[in-house]
Amino acid sequence: MPRGQSRTAPDGLAALRRRVGELERQAPLLERKPPGPVLPWRLALDPLDRALPRDGLAPDGVHEAAGASEMDAAAAAGFLAALLRRLERRDGRDTVLVCQDPAAAGRFGRPYGPGWIALGHDPQRFVIARPARAGDVPWIVEQGLRSACLAAVVAETGRIGFTASRRLSMAAREGRTPALLLCLDGIETASAAATRWHVASLPGGAEPFDARAVGAPRWRLELKRCRGGRPQRRDVEWDHETGDFHMVAALAHRPAAPVADGPAERIRPPGRLAG
Repeated sequence: MPRGQSRTAPDGLAALRRRVGELERQAPLLERKPPGPVLPWRLALDPLDRALPRDGLAPDGVHEAAGASEMDAAAAAGFLAALLRRLERRDGRDTVLVCQDPAAAGRFGRPYGPGWIALGHDPQRFVIARPARAGDVPWIVEQGLRSACLAAVVAETGRIGFTASRRLSMAAREGRTPALLLCLDGIETASAAATRWHVASLPGGAEPFDARAVGAPRWRLELKRCRGGRPQRRDVEWDHETGDFHMVAALAHRPAAPVADGPAERIRPPGRLAG
């Protein structure tokens, strides 16, 4: 990531503790002034919002997403970035903790500042934690949630058991902070998460000014589990400029239109947390 676009934790957990301590000293203490509310956290797309609880996504819950296949991990990461974009707080908390499983860094790369900017985020808000061991990720996420000084915690992680997910759910409620987890090993195990999503990539939308450019990202979203809601499956397009979701018309069973001056190439959809 270019210098100055994020703050990293090169010394591991010790540096993360120092940074969280600084944020806690700057933020109002939870005992003196509880964190204020967030605006209703919804997708602004009626079919999906009707499948969620009346107040939308839980701003004090754990939300898990996984790719429908290994190739769809980038799509799941882009979807979580879209959810984070739609989270609006009223309590002044704007720092986001991003924690990455060390194995994920080797497979998919590290968080990339220009990619976050393209999705409408400010990398200056992010504190990046890079633990040396995969087993440290749940502990870091839990401590970030309990600190009550973060807008959200985003993490790439391997398999998390039910006990660990229960601890994260309790920490999210205690700190009134949401956790967005990209589950690289799937989400088929038992979990205490408020919502669980499967995400598959679809051919991108058309770019009106350049037929060969990558258009708006499109995903097939499947809400597998939702506490207080019901399962749902929809094909959506996300507008990174406005942060809004839109329905995608059913794709016809025909090949994509070829590019006039060359063969069409497979282009990975945008929205990856790591480049």
